[in-house]
Amino acid sequence: MLRLLSCLFWLLLLNYVGETLAEKGSCRRLNRAEIESRLSTKTPYRAIANYDETPPLYAGCHPTRIWSIIRHGTRNPSESVILQAQNRLSEIRKLILDQPEPPICSDELKKLRKWSWKHLNASEDEKLLVAEGEDELIELAERMQRRFPDLLPELYNPEWYYFKYTATQRTLKSAESFATGLFGRHRIHTVRYPPPLHEDPVLRFYKGCGKWKTDVDKNPETLVNARRFLAEPEMQYAVEQVRGSTRLPNLQPEDVQLMYAVCAFETAWNRPRRGSETRSSSDSVWCNFFDVAALKALEFFEDLEYYWNDGYGYELTHRIACPAIADMFASISNPEIPESPPRANATLYFTHSGTLLKLLAHLGLARDKNPLTHKNFSSERRWRTSQIDAFATNLAFLRYDCEKEEPQVLVLHQERVVRLPSCPQDMDLCPLGTLRRIFAKSVENCDVKELCRVTAN
Repeated sequence: MLRLLSCLFWLLLLNYVGETLAEKGSCRRLNRAEIESRLSTKTPYRAIANYDETPPLYAGCHPTRIWSIIRHGTRNPSESVILQAQNRLSEIRKLILDQPEPPICSDELKKLRKWSWKHLNASEDEKLLVAEGEDELIELAERMQRRFPDLLPELYNPEWYYFKYTATQRTLKSAESFATGLFGRHRIHTVRYPPPLHEDPVLRFYKGCGKWKTDVDKNPETLVNARRFLAEPEMQYAVEQVRGSTRLPNLQPEDVQLMYAVCAFETAWNRPRRGSETRSSSDSVWCNFFDVAALKALEFFEDLEYYWNDGYGYELTHRIACPAIADMFASISNPEIPESPPRANATLYFTHSGTLLKLLAHLGLARDKNPLTHKNFSSERRWRTSQIDAFATNLAFLRYDCEKEEPQVLVLHQERVVRLPSCPQDMDLCPLGTLRRIFAKSVENCDVKELCRVTAN
């Protein structure tokens, strides 16, 4: 009760301040960093990228192989979001503009009057990689190459490099953009790719898993915590805050979530002008109807959805990532495994959010002590999709051969060193043998057909 009263007090105060500023022609804006860091899986990679290109050096060891799996870059929304933006959000826009004194300052008012998504064709443009997505992958490749110049040479050789993407435009263009960052635009036509698969057993292992689809993805219980959070004071505050900032008291939670989604996509699409990274607000007029507390609540709602659908909520969800783990070991262990087929030194995969999140959970990364529920908003959490699953999210395993010890493995997530649970926590490198023992059970018992068998009730 006290939390709800506190939320209502701050809401009334913010409404008063917002209306006063609007009357004076001033703008109450969040800075870009406050917005970009709270956009869940629509977070642009620039908000979390590691710009330190210092090569990870370890005495007596040098990198010889890399296996990396990368989410596609910034894209267009789904067909349903485009249609909702063109219809319902256009209605909300009109309701705001039709007010005698719209609750928005003059320059934002101009942006709102010009706003439209008519340029997007819902069926043809959905989920296509955009220019910012291409830049994210080009720049990621350039940074990785500067860190590991011997492992990622500038000249393409199909015996050294193996690229693969799923049967989507956004992963194809991401792969081509990454290749551009490594080899230059004039050389990418030489890169070979195997035929893409809709249900790739390594890159999209969950697509062909009937049991996961029925027990998790299509299970109404999977979203129960997200639905319950709608009734929590923090989410109610977010809805009331946006009702106040728009002066539209009849807005529904789904309207607020739509505004958040459009804010996220438009922010991700538009990189700030040089020198204005922290000062300027988002290029999306819709972001300016939120305050930080509302963005945090909307981000947490999405975290709950992804935690239960793609993360730690159900054991099956991350167990079925075992084919990717097995492929990683086959890639970085070769050629020491007798009679194993030859593998490229650099294996580079381009895939989707669902793959990366399940892999992170399989590895034990971003795991909180207790399961994430609708009651955990005020607790510190590791499972923050804005940080762990932004556009162009990446995971890499690098094999280091060493002079006086067995091969070691360096693990990078978002270009930063991470230490896997059960690996030594006082050093970056994990012995390859130790890593094999940690995941022996999941790799040796990786019977996906059996795991995914749908049993009759």
